[in-house]
Amino acid sequence: MSNDNISFPQVLAASVQDMKSSLSMLLSSLDVITDLQENLDDTQKQTHATLHYEAARLNTEIFQLQLFHKLSKNDLVPQIDEHYLIDILQEQLANCDSLLQIRGVEVELECDEDFNWYFDSELIASLIYKTLVNCARYSQGRIKLSAIEDDGQLLISISDDGNGYPQFMLEQARLEKLPEQFNSTQLDFFCSRRVAELHTKQSDCGSLSIANGGAYGGGLFQVRLP
Repeated sequence: MSNDNISFPQVLAASVQDMKSSLSMLLSSLDVITDLQENLDDTQKQTHATLHYEAARLNTEIFQLQLFHKLSKNDLVPQIDEHYLIDILQEQLANCDSLLQIRGVEVELECDEDFNWYFDSELIASLIYKTLVNCARYSQGRIKLSAIEDDGQLLISISDDGNGYPQFMLEQARLEKLPEQFNSTQLDFFCSRRVAELHTKQSDCGSLSIANGGAYGGGLFQVRLP
């Protein structure tokens, strides 16, 4: 095998698209079950909720693999264009709708319908989707999703009413770069932060932060773009 000139990153990149297609079919099938949920007993509902969450989480992990592959090759160039924030936010809420329903989570959306900004819609949408999936898992039943202009920057915030981020995650979020031995949490935050930082305007670049508090006293995830 060593003489076949096969690169693992190339194999991984070639396989990801098929994985995404299969996962899309799985999520669609789970959505059908969601429509029939009133006919399920409590154990079946809980099993369905777990399956849906894990499938949604796997969806975000596959996208992150693609993202990290491009970052490792310095091949990730944001496709900046003008977008209405309400469209981006509503689209990601729709993508998470079944999971939010299963979890019994209510979402408060705060965004002016005429508010627009320049950014890479696919990259930023992926951050929103991934955070909504996590919030659906850890919230007690309430999430607030907002997009406003703050001090000349776009500020996207996602708050929940869960127990907040554990201390180790808050500490890892302060790391400037990945350590030689890193875990999945550190990799996740590193990739997400790089997505924000790739959005630049003159001498300013985007940023990402996590904290506790927010609208409902739980976790607070924020992305700022110049």
